[in-house]
Amino acid sequence: MLRRLNAAEIDYVLIGGLAVSAHGAIRSTKDVDICPSPDPANLERLAWVLRDLGVRQLGVGEGELLPDELPYDPTRAEDLAAGGNFRLDTPLGVLDLMQWIPGIDADQAYATLAAEAVSASAFGVEIRVSSLAHLRQMKRAAGRPLDLQDLADLDAAHREPGE
Repeated sequence: MLRRLNAAEIDYVLIGGLAVSAHGAIRSTKDVDICPSPDPANLERLAWVLRDLGVRQLGVGEGELLPDELPYDPTRAEDLAAGGNFRLDTPLGVLDLMQWIPGIDADQAYATLAAEAVSASAFGVEIRVSSLAHLRQMKRAAGRPLDLQDLADLDAAHREPGE
């Protein structure tokens, strides 16, 4: 997924479980979580990649929400520009597009996250990863059991020798 996003020159900040791993607290994850730049040209490229992948919004389909019950289509740049969050099934795995993020006090979190993002290399691509401070803010705000475990693991990974 990260190679595909980078090949399309999508500007984003990596958040979630892979960001936790990038900061030294290795854990498994079932998805890729990103916060994309809201720049219109970036959203056009992102929408194109999502169309090309044939994404499907999770929670939509038989026995669930109907496609016309959702106001936004992630394969349309103008709908992405509305700033919503999407959980998407793709042939490359689950992709979570997060533009509103608990713990980040901004209408669109990208600018806040990008200002302090760090560079990392993963799967053969250079990526921008949420700063440790922002990642901790997001995890505290979400407060789910996995997020609390991530916080403890991040604390352990960043403990000073002798602590």
